[in-house]
Amino acid sequence: MENGSPAPRRARNAAYLVIGLGLATTLVFGVVFGVRSLGRAWAGEPYPTADPAATATRVNDRLLAAYDAFGLSPAPELDPQVTPAVEADVYDCHRRGFAHALDGIDDSAPHEPRTAAIHAGFSVRGLTAAQAEAAVRSAERTLNGQGWTVTVSREPDRVRLVLEPPKPGGAVAPSGSAGSAADAVPASVSATVDYANGYLHLSAGAECARYPEDTRVDDEGKPEGLPALTLPAQLRRS
Repeated sequence: MENGSPAPRRARNAAYLVIGLGLATTLVFGVVFGVRSLGRAWAGEPYPTADPAATATRVNDRLLAAYDAFGLSPAPELDPQVTPAVEADVYDCHRRGFAHALDGIDDSAPHEPRTAAIHAGFSVRGLTAAQAEAAVRSAERTLNGQGWTVTVSREPDRVRLVLEPPKPGGAVAPSGSAGSAADAVPASVSATVDYANGYLHLSAGAECARYPEDTRVDDEGKPEGLPALTLPAQLRRS
């Protein structure tokens, strides 16, 4: 019996060695993955790339869809005190990651080059209190029915709404890709209905995105050639 005992011991030792190597390999991969993850968290993920003209068009589409949902009839008047426009904001697109966590509150912090957030908006006026309340109910009902996420905050004399379209309809597909929802640049709409002064203000915006290298920019680094804002055809002009 003693002559046969080394074989089981060698088998056990081999098994222990395999287990040990497996644990060591798992530990090494875990450390490497952890270091890489920590590095990404510290430096921040790069912004997605999207054509700013396509982004502006999608933002405009979301704005018009939201306005239609308010169901305002008769058509109100465009507020001449608010200039309707599509704009590119390059100054709020700061670098990401823990290394730049305070950049958002530091006016002197550098912004990410060739990166912009596209915004658009307009206001209408002349709403009665009854029209304004009916418009809020119409927007909630219509957009919820279309799969949007509607968040409503009520104050004594006004209502604020945050309107998030369903994906992928509420997102801008990155340039050169098939446009999957996971790779898209989200675009949402916010609205303020002022009962006391009888106006509705709508604004839509997409999150920061890099633009392709061949995009023309001005002296501030803002993309040029953005399409003009398309307003609802039924709006009255003063």
